[in-house]
Amino acid sequence: MKKSTWIAAVLALSLPVAVLAAATLDETIAAAEKEIAAAKKMNGTWLNTEKQLDEAKKLKAEGKNDDAMKLAKRALKEAELAQKQAKNQPNPKPHYQN
Repeated sequence: MKKSTWIAAVLALSLPVAVLAAATLDETIAAAEKEIAAAKKMNGTWLNTEKQLDEAKKLKAEGKNDDAMKLAKRALKEAELAQKQAKNQPNPKPHYQN
């Protein structure tokens, strides 16, 4: 097999992987947005979750998909945990030590 044919084959096979990774990032961002909205309905959002998602969107626009995916996954996890916390602690109150 000629070297140019081999390179073309490798590029053709790697392209769908890159497209799949981008789709997964979009899906993760969409899922995080959905979970953040659900956490807001429960009055249980955390402070940095939306900031992380905004930063993930910014990194995606810059082409830094790996870093964007890390932040999008973190925002998704935090939104899920915020909902769980809101469910388990529906009326949180501060506790002060005397």
